[in-house]
Amino acid sequence: MTLLAMTQASEPLVEMRQVVKRYQLGESQITALRNVDVSIQAGEFVAAWGPSGSGKSTLCNLIGLLDAPTSGTVLFEGIDAATLSDDARSRARNRKIGFVFQGFNLLPVLSALENVMLPLQVGRRASRACIDAAERRLADVGLSGFATHRPSKLSGGQQQRVAIARALIANPRLVVADEPTANLDSDNARRIIDLMRDISEREGTTFVFSTHDERLLERVDRRIMMRDGALIEDRVHRPVVNYAMGRY
Repeated sequence: MTLLAMTQASEPLVEMRQVVKRYQLGESQITALRNVDVSIQAGEFVAAWGPSGSGKSTLCNLIGLLDAPTSGTVLFEGIDAATLSDDARSRARNRKIGFVFQGFNLLPVLSALENVMLPLQVGRRASRACIDAAERRLADVGLSGFATHRPSKLSGGQQQRVAIARALIANPRLVVADEPTANLDSDNARRIIDLMRDISEREGTTFVFSTHDERLLERVDRRIMMRDGALIEDRVHRPVVNYAMGRY
């Protein structure tokens, strides 16, 4: 656990209490999470890991308020997410939570800069402040010289760095990344994790990401292992980090 996380107030940023999540697939009911208890402090850098179907992506969706539990409680900043209106949940996601997806989810007709600005625009024309913030975030991920490039002109690693810049544009307290390195080679995967960790250390942003790649676990503070929808291990870890790999 980082020093920042240990010195934060005792109230978790996110807490899950006896959370169960079931999905209906035709006539079958799938239990994706089984009585999960977990709390995440501000400033932590956490990996949820396990094989395909273990429940780690469902865990990330609930932590990011993208989904609601079938039973149990999800608290964000001490507030029960079930008590929030749809508008309040949307505002929380837009202002306090950033998302990074394994498929990058960049709009192909927009430039890198325009993709990064999207969360701040919300239907409005880009202001100078919005452009400046997007330029700063592109600089943070080492892509100052690629602002006008469209996704098709960027490598996979560069596209994921644009996605990280977009997730950070509103200065969120929490970034949730679902398999952010799944479409990258091993070298770029390590670079992306080290980049996210560097930002977490510098800005105090909480990161929770899912992965099935055990090699990346050496770079996190905490490992939450999932199997068959259950949390089977929650362990603090002293990370091995090569920050130089995160520099571009």
